[in-house]
Amino acid sequence: MAGMNPTAITADKKRHTLTIRWDDGVSVQYPFGYLSAACPCASCNEERNDPNPLKLIKPKSSVLGAIVPVGSYAVNLIWEGGCHNGIYSWAMFESLRAQHPEWVLASQKTS
Repeated sequence: MAGMNPTAITADKKRHTLTIRWDDGVSVQYPFGYLSAACPCASCNEERNDPNPLKLIKPKSSVLGAIVPVGSYAVNLIWEGGCHNGIYSWAMFESLRAQHPEWVLASQKTS
């Protein structure tokens, strides 16, 4: 699965999913809420990893405002009213696909 590239990316704002069709022909639906909560930017990582039990956790927006290409290796997902600095690499999406086989569209699953 290493080194796969997307052939199509679609945001479904009604279903709150980002669907990526990979060059192996498999489509995966990534939930907005999960992607927003897993934002890989430095600020979000720092907030998630802060060991202070009294820290204030800002609610994350899971309303996708835009998808911006970043070179040929990633996209920047812009969350309305939330973070806009997260660079989501294809490798990150591949890893999530492996961790969450339930996100693979049913018609695409192999036995």
